[in-house]
Amino acid sequence: MIEDNAGDARLIQEMLTTQKGIGQIERVDRLSKGIDHLGAHTIDVILLDLGLPDSQGLNTFEKIHAATKQVPILILTGFNNDATSLEAVRRGAQDYLIKGKFDADLLFRAITYAIERKKLEETVERGTLSLKASEKRYRALFDSIDEGFCIVEVIFDVDCKPLDYRFLEINASFEKQTGLHEAEGKLMRSLAPNHEEHWFQIYGKVALTGEPIRFTNEAKALNRYYDVYAFPVGEGKIRKVGILFNDISHRRNLEKQLQDAERLAAIGATAGMVGHDIRNPLQAIIGELFLSKKEIDDLPQGNVKKYLAESLQSIEDNIFYIDKIVNDLQDYAKPLQPSIEETNLAKIVEDVFSILKVPGNIDVVYSIEPCLAKLMTDPAAMKRILTNLTSNAIQAMPKGGKLSLDVASKEDRLYISVQDTGLGIPDEMKDKLFRPLFTTKAKGQGFGLAVVKKLTEGLNGKVSFESELGKGTRFELEFPLKKVPTSVTPAHFKDAKDNGHP
Repeated sequence: MIEDNAGDARLIQEMLTTQKGIGQIERVDRLSKGIDHLGAHTIDVILLDLGLPDSQGLNTFEKIHAATKQVPILILTGFNNDATSLEAVRRGAQDYLIKGKFDADLLFRAITYAIERKKLEETVERGTLSLKASEKRYRALFDSIDEGFCIVEVIFDVDCKPLDYRFLEINASFEKQTGLHEAEGKLMRSLAPNHEEHWFQIYGKVALTGEPIRFTNEAKALNRYYDVYAFPVGEGKIRKVGILFNDISHRRNLEKQLQDAERLAAIGATAGMVGHDIRNPLQAIIGELFLSKKEIDDLPQGNVKKYLAESLQSIEDNIFYIDKIVNDLQDYAKPLQPSIEETNLAKIVEDVFSILKVPGNIDVVYSIEPCLAKLMTDPAAMKRILTNLTSNAIQAMPKGGKLSLDVASKEDRLYISVQDTGLGIPDEMKDKLFRPLFTTKAKGQGFGLAVVKKLTEGLNGKVSFESELGKGTRFELEFPLKKVPTSVTPAHFKDAKDNGHP
């Protein structure tokens, strides 16, 4: 007890001597003596008067509290509703007692409660420190792993259908693994509105059933592919799911490249077989067909001659179609060795349109800058590229339309565009368009555009396209420009139909 009033101190001592369980009571009348006493003895509780000869008010409590935070302190005051005593309680004192307003039992209970509360505070503080240390170790582990990790709260409607999920915690690798910025506290649909529905369904099932799941799946909205382990976290109404995930897009791409390489090897082997086993008999059929047409020419006019001529024409059309399939297959499979020479590009364009059978309901227009009529390139590869693109354009306009072919240059680059006003290409097919064996047509083997891409890149060029359903498609080729001095006259700008083309 630190009390300078001898009468008050004697009264408190008499009250405590009547209570069982109270040990030795020691009293000093100065704050300095009390602090010295604390350093030399083990004390269970301090009864402190704030008005002492060597210290007054709240400063008295602050000094003794700083000297021993482990010992509970009861304030002794002579005033009702003492603001100073209340403030001392706010700063760590256990309680305050008004002199003359308490008896022995109240004093005993106050001392007992002060000691027990202090023990409880110390227990809680030790637990808090231990928890903080555990949390620190957990956070260090949480942020050290390369895999992305997050804890989400799955949000359901009244029928327990998963609607969305909120990110409650994320680790340091989360942003790198997802590309999502500042995701903590936000909803997935707000971060990626086009995120596929199956992700919400999977996490919803984990939250409802409590069963973990391991799976791989694509997140197209994030442009990534993931290996995922999802598991329930905690219990209660807030349905939480822990998600450990790894971006395996690179691995998937490598696997796809390996599959493509194996498929191309098989195509190469098939091409060799096709070239030997199909082209030789095709040549024999074409020879017989030529002789048959000559013999029909000698027949008298009439229905028989007409029907035979039509039949032979149908056979010839299909032979040329088979020959195109063989050409595409072999052109795609064989290594490209460009033969760069002076090339009459204007003549190649004219030859392409003279070979193709353009329906009467399709208008064909092409233009070539005069200085580009002759170039240094591979004429066979260029003819093949333009034949495949224009053939595709014609097939894309079954109800007629307009086919445009334009050749232009800019600085040291050559640009060739082939445009139609046909059906257009669906969005879901655009990323597969140059893949071998993929076709959007009922009649086709899926090598035409694959050959275009291969030959274009073989000439150090690149091919791109843009398309809109119902409006048509435009392919653009870009090559390094290698001009040949020429004296070609006026601009090549022709309507194919006005120049002897169908």
